[in-house]
Amino acid sequence: GLSEAEVRSQYPEVYQWVLERVKPERDVNRRTRLREQWWVFGEPRQGLRAALNGLPRYIATVETAKHRVFTFLDAAILPDHKLVAIATADALHLGVLSSRLHVEWALAAGGRLGVGNDPVYSKSRCFDPFPFPDLNPTGALAERIRALAEQIDAHRKTRQAAHPDATLTATYNVLEKLRSGAALTAKEKVVHEHGLVGVLKSLHDELDAAV
Repeated sequence: GLSEAEVRSQYPEVYQWVLERVKPERDVNRRTRLREQWWVFGEPRQGLRAALNGLPRYIATVETAKHRVFTFLDAAILPDHKLVAIATADALHLGVLSSRLHVEWALAAGGRLGVGNDPVYSKSRCFDPFPFPDLNPTGALAERIRALAEQIDAHRKTRQAAHPDATLTATYNVLEKLRSGAALTAKEKVVHEHGLVGVLKSLHDELDAAV
């Protein structure tokens, strides 16, 4: 939302980078707004920015992914179009969205995309019509769901920071196998150990029961 002069004054390095690399392309763009406001991001999503304003964090999920995982992102991170951003810092919402109930709902309501036929999370089909439970936000059950969601989010981030091979995809591949009772490969056993997937499974099981 800054003017050209404000960008040049406050962020001169950014201004020069955009001036030399973006403006030449914007000068020949057919859209008047993009030509005249060449320093402004093409689709700034002012509605989302307003919704996130003042929040320390928000919930996000990758639009197209093998496993439907929701996580908290720091408010300093601006999501791109590959992420579905949900403007709430309340772990109660993270818990409900992370439950198997919502994941199964999203799989049934959403589409599929790509060579892997990966599930797509559509806001209008997966999120908007979902019947969130009518919980007393200060009640014991709501607090239980919040606590479990916070533990799941912290557990995953801690294990990923310590072991980069324990990615979300690898971790949830192993979790899926644990649930099915299938044998783990040698590589999956390493992920199981690094990601402490048994702990993650127990947390998810308790969250599912609570939701």
